[in-house]
Amino acid sequence: MEYGDIVIVNHPRHPFYNYVGKIVGKRGKRSPDDTLMLVLINNRSYIIPESMLSIYSYGQQNN
Repeated sequence: MEYGDIVIVNHPRHPFYNYVGKIVGKRGKRSPDDTLMLVLINNRSYIIPESMLSIYSYGQQNN
């Protein structure tokens, strides 16, 4: 995932499950293979692990 990609939160236990946002930054590593991403959702930015995100395709559900 790169800056500017549109993503959807795909982890059912995350409070923003199925919300769509835009990647605006990276904030280090949660584990060696999981980067913390800064995601803009509803005009606010949140730090969400990359493992809980997937690239959004316009056929998916949107909140």
